[in-house]
Amino acid sequence: MITFIRKLVAIILSALSICFSPIFGDFTADTTVQKDNCKLNFAAISDIHMTEETARRDMLRFGLEDMQSFSDELDALLLAGDLTDHGEESEWEMLKEAFSGYTPAKNLIIAQGNHDTWTEDDKYDLARTYFIKYNKDISGREIENEYYSTEINGYTFIVLASETDRTSAYISDAQLSWLSAEMAKAAEKDLPIFVVCHWPINQTHGLPETWGEDDMEPDDGGIGDQSAKVEEILKSYENVFMITGHIHSGFSNDSQKNTNGYVSVESDGSFHSVNLPSYMYLTIRGRIANGTGFTFEVYENEVILRARSFSAGVWYTDYNWTIELV
Repeated sequence: MITFIRKLVAIILSALSICFSPIFGDFTADTTVQKDNCKLNFAAISDIHMTEETARRDMLRFGLEDMQSFSDELDALLLAGDLTDHGEESEWEMLKEAFSGYTPAKNLIIAQGNHDTWTEDDKYDLARTYFIKYNKDISGREIENEYYSTEINGYTFIVLASETDRTSAYISDAQLSWLSAEMAKAAEKDLPIFVVCHWPINQTHGLPETWGEDDMEPDDGGIGDQSAKVEEILKSYENVFMITGHIHSGFSNDSQKNTNGYVSVESDGSFHSVNLPSYMYLTIRGRIANGTGFTFEVYENEVILRARSFSAGVWYTDYNWTIELV
């Protein structure tokens, strides 16, 4: 049934694109896009906000089935936080159930978001326990802390986390010291480094305006107090990709920057900040859609980002990016 529904949605979107391409963009359902010399291929989504509703479970399954059907098997699926809506054990169980029976990628990389820290008892220690437990249950990865690093095909993924239960992040001095050490070690490989953090760096991707609250402060919607320290560490190295979520913006490209007030990918030539749309909710600005995210194809001299509706199984080629490595 999931396969049938997803194919039906893809057909409808493709038909709409013929009549309304300026609005809906350029769609194709082909999954054979990767070149033969690809070193690493992974998908990234964010803000799943799983609850006990089976409709949300099935919405995620649409995407998992799509990824599983790729002609070129994904090396990893990255989930950039807000996996649950309120950090409750029943929501984690539903997320686990959604993955049951699906193998969307060879590896799963799971990051924590602010919603994942809000347990039924409003206790951060409990939220941390849930995250570590279900990280193992879902991805098979055993971790000691809510922040960790892993290696896939020789490439380093560094996963950051908040250490409290507020909306912005709190990154302790211990985690900052750990991040510095991990970045230095990863840089020795002379390969791109992928840093996963649910929260964007302050005042990037149109923040604070894209956070959408009244009476906003300059740092609203970003990491918060430790943002400048994180940024300083990451920008000390070349070919760093920071992958975030949190602000629920839809895809936006350079030609739409003046209209939308932000772009999905910001780059200074060496540091690249990628903000992912909300997977579960209709995005509230830019391209209005859900079920969306990027695939990353890593080559020797470049990284290609491809925008996709994983729930419908179509590419949004107007929002692809090619980033040259230095």
